[in-house]
Amino acid sequence: MPVIVKGHLLDRHRPTVCVPVTKNTEEEILKEIRHLCRQDVEMIEWRADFYEDLLDEEKLKQILEKIGRIVEDHILLVTIRTKAQGGEIALDETEYARLLLTIAITHKADILDVELLSLKDPARSIARLHEHGTVILASHHDFDKTPEKAVMLSVLEHMKEADADLVKLAVMPKSMEDVLLLLEATLQFHRQDPHVPLITISMGSLGLLSRLTGQIFGSCITFASMGQASAPGQIDAKELAEALDFIDKYYR
Repeated sequence: MPVIVKGHLLDRHRPTVCVPVTKNTEEEILKEIRHLCRQDVEMIEWRADFYEDLLDEEKLKQILEKIGRIVEDHILLVTIRTKAQGGEIALDETEYARLLLTIAITHKADILDVELLSLKDPARSIARLHEHGTVILASHHDFDKTPEKAVMLSVLEHMKEADADLVKLAVMPKSMEDVLLLLEATLQFHRQDPHVPLITISMGSLGLLSRLTGQIFGSCITFASMGQASAPGQIDAKELAEALDFIDKYYR
């Protein structure tokens, strides 16, 4: 099904540029989000795993309320990236699920990232989060390698079957052939399931091509930085937006 967030259709055309916020304190987080909104960033990802008071549910709710008042029409993606998936905080399944639910019930996250492998029954957890009207982005990251194409397609299919609204896969290339393999898997999944919004990333500088060619292969969101990057290979958001505009002008 098409995913429309704040009037913005997330589809296979020019990818939406998402910029992460990785500050630690409430003051720094709110300051950075205000800055990104003034820069008219299309989508902001709050990496809540960097937040020093993440485990304090009341403080988490309070900062989400404040963020919600700042972002207004900008799309807010909220992510708790666990250490197992390359993030900043180690959580067991119960802790992780509880924090996701805390975020969902505030209704401040336009999109909520859910790590596929951090939950024993992701479909059940996603269904519970959907009860609060939350748009779910299921994700999986492999910082060691690029798996075989069949494995990548299986992971994306698992996310779809868990009823995620968007699916995201990020992998680490060791060669340009790995980058091409990720793009091939992206195109195949998109052709098989054109109505499932898809995000794929080949990380690191070697994978730059994957951040630029979403419109061609079917990936609908690409991640960039304004300052500190949250993943290997992220480039400047303004430069990336200009490149995407150029491709969108000529690619049909």
